[in-house]
Amino acid sequence: MKFKPTLTPRLRVREFEAADRDFLLRFPAKPGQLKYMLFSLATEAEVDEFLDIVLKSRADENRSEWHLLVELLSEGSEPLPIGSVDLMSGDPDAPDAELGYFFLSEHWGRGYAVEASRVLLDFAFNTLGLHRVWGKCHSANGASARVMEKLGMTREGTIREHVWMRDHWRTSYLYGILDREWPTPGA
Repeated sequence: MKFKPTLTPRLRVREFEAADRDFLLRFPAKPGQLKYMLFSLATEAEVDEFLDIVLKSRADENRSEWHLLVELLSEGSEPLPIGSVDLMSGDPDAPDAELGYFFLSEHWGRGYAVEASRVLLDFAFNTLGLHRVWGKCHSANGASARVMEKLGMTREGTIREHVWMRDHWRTSYLYGILDREWPTPGA
């Protein structure tokens, strides 16, 4: 299933295109922007690999991943790419999926992750018919935890030292939201 570009008051959320490579190359230039993420965009090769996965998943008939570009809208100028929101299940028949997001550091703290993630949660529940969306964040990433809490997600637990992350064992907070907890259209 394709994702139709969606506008919010400040943003446009749309599918990635091959031309968005230049935007993604801004992450290797400042690697600290993804210091809490399990995946890496630290090199040009990693950017190309990510973009290849994104473009292939977009064309998949039995799609189970949506990696979407978030653009900042500004009157009189072209939309400015600032980040990504992602929905990943690994199985097109799964009743749940993981929510993820990453943004350029100069756009942190302005509510863009919450605004764009609302678009994706609405898509997950009202278009895909998912039962549950979950997310996890590094225990040291309080900003990401606040994003999920502002989305109405419940902190369900802590996963202690579950994965090696570059130079340490990562502990993650797990959040989730059920379809019946998500606002219905027009509510």
